[in-house]
Amino acid sequence: MEKVNLELVIQQTIARFQQNRIGEKPFVFVTISPSISQITWSDGSLKEFVRLFLYECFHSCDPDKAVEVLLTRRTEIRDMNEFVGINPSHWVQLRISGRGLKHTERMIEDLLSGLGYRCEEWVGVDDSAVRLGIFGTQFKNAAKIVFCLNSIRDTLKCDLLLPAFEPAPVPCLAARNRNSIAPRA
Repeated sequence: MEKVNLELVIQQTIARFQQNRIGEKPFVFVTISPSISQITWSDGSLKEFVRLFLYECFHSCDPDKAVEVLLTRRTEIRDMNEFVGINPSHWVQLRISGRGLKHTERMIEDLLSGLGYRCEEWVGVDDSAVRLGIFGTQFKNAAKIVFCLNSIRDTLKCDLLLPAFEPAPVPCLAARNRNSIAPRA
């Protein structure tokens, strides 16, 4: 298991993009919730995907259009746990939105497949611009990644939803009074 500091990954990716892009650069607005410090992930794939995805977003965007990056914690997403088949303690949402972003389901699948994730399914509703993709690995107990594409007028919103599993405190292991004595068996 690896602890991933998504705030740091976002900052480093923006700095690298600013150094490497020649010519006009889009404005990038970043909002990060203070309740997110690190997320535990099974391997380095999360860090690498966030880097690649952000970099692709910044490069595909028109230089005169702003890109918004939002990192927040979602305690509950209605019916998502049951639909995806996992029960995280909360979800971490990384949203990239902007006018001029150009992403397709195929590009998302290609980025994730390079990191060992395969698309389980893309789900959509008739007459809706929202598409939901569920990605998993070959390992049954591995965390799944949920990706949502939402196109409203000329603005594309890309939501990466990451399940976070934080252990709940066990009542019997709570701190005891110093003077208490554990019963002997």
